[in-house]
Amino acid sequence: MGIAGNVIQILAGLPEFLRKPMMRNRISDFFALPDEDKIEMIKGVIDALPTVDVNITARLFRTWIEVLYELGNEKSTSMFSMYASILTENPSILASIDLRPIVKEFNSLNKEIRDSIASSIRDVLNRLEDEKRDALIKYIPVYALDVIGYNS
Repeated sequence: MGIAGNVIQILAGLPEFLRKPMMRNRISDFFALPDEDKIEMIKGVIDALPTVDVNITARLFRTWIEVLYELGNEKSTSMFSMYASILTENPSILASIDLRPIVKEFNSLNKEIRDSIASSIRDVLNRLEDEKRDALIKYIPVYALDVIGYNS
């Protein structure tokens, strides 16, 4: 599973009152890293996702989204941009991740958070080069695109 997978498992296993502050600290630390370290960290997370139980991933995703929302649109858009950029290198990895539990968690967030995050994700997708965006979207299920209001 690797280090990233172990960290995902540990964070997701924590109760919410511990998970959120730890996630907040990890994300703050992340933004202080040099770009090459950020890229390596994101690659590790993306590589680990297919090996982690999707319900664990969904629980952690919810906390991650809430923390990104708290940090503001600039940081959330920056984070999504980095993920999108890396995913465009190997978009087929998305086919190995069941996004339904993640979408369910996203839908359970309050409307303000959902709208803000969806807007950030749409902005990131719209800024990608057409070829890269099309390759990425090909692997994102329609139900996931619908939930963020993305119409290709």
